[in-house]
Amino acid sequence: MRIRFDEKGRGTYEFLTVAVVCLILSTIFLFIVINNSKHEKFLVFKYNAKTVGINAVNYNNSTGEDVVYLYELIDNNLVTRIKNNFSGDEFCDLYESKVIFSDSSKKVTLKCGDYLIYNQDVTSKEYNIYKVSNWSSSRITGNNVDTITVYGLIKNGKNLLDDYYEKDLFIKLVSNSYGSKYNSIKNIKKDYQVKKKTLYRKRVLVD
Repeated sequence: MRIRFDEKGRGTYEFLTVAVVCLILSTIFLFIVINNSKHEKFLVFKYNAKTVGINAVNYNNSTGEDVVYLYELIDNNLVTRIKNNFSGDEFCDLYESKVIFSDSSKKVTLKCGDYLIYNQDVTSKEYNIYKVSNWSSSRITGNNVDTITVYGLIKNGKNLLDDYYEKDLFIKLVSNSYGSKYNSIKNIKKDYQVKKKTLYRKRVLVD
């Protein structure tokens, strides 16, 4: 049995064929645009990390501090707040973003939303980018799990710093807010209760 199309049927068939082809091409084009956009965002992210690293080196040359946090660079007008180009009007984390100096090494970390450049040599030509979950007090098992111990400054049942911070940052914030005599956990404990907890998160390489 031979199927025949009249002129009206042929036009409908041709229209549907064209529509399907256009849909496929649009999908391919959208995929290319999205991936190019993500690639550009990754490049900006890496550039920002490099900028933080270089300015932290200059700051370290005058202060000799072992750890330089992003908030310190901003407070000293060495960099402006870094916008998180992955999501809206958010800015990169002021406290988790930092540069660690040890002997001759200089390691930069920049966290912007769910994305992280972690402990990369400032002078490296390429930085790895990770996607991370939020920190959680619930223990996480498996591969690619980060663990951190953080501290809170407690008085009369209230955390005076409003959050928990890693050891070096915690001591620095307490010293800045309550006096330079608080230069160690031991000294802080003389006047305040120090509460610590362990947090976990997943970290997955994406670029």
